[in-house]
Amino acid sequence: MNCDGALYWPDERVLVVSDLHLEKGSSFATRGVLLPPYDTAATLARLSFAIARLAPRVVIALGDSFHDGNGSARIAPTDRAALAGLQRGRDWIWIAGNHDPDPAAALAVRSRSGG
Repeated sequence: MNCDGALYWPDERVLVVSDLHLEKGSSFATRGVLLPPYDTAATLARLSFAIARLAPRVVIALGDSFHDGNGSARIAPTDRAALAGLQRGRDWIWIAGNHDPDPAAALAVRSRSGG
């Protein structure tokens, strides 16, 4: 376990993350609760640091990657591009959680069901 909360399996070069809750701020905004809109960019920056440091071959996102089922559709173009950059050159497996039943559908990436 890393101090950032991610699990890294060095022999297999696998990075495991969970509960990223991307687009939490925009989810709350749809209900009139205003939070700073930088949560996704900040989370992706932390994830980028871990990926740069560890150079995983595979990233497994264990679920609740987005705060709700529409989060992947609301992600800003700059954040979408940052996420695509993080995925480039490695396998990325999205496992659905209770907040994001199919996070990869709107991102056009490989996904595996957590059911």
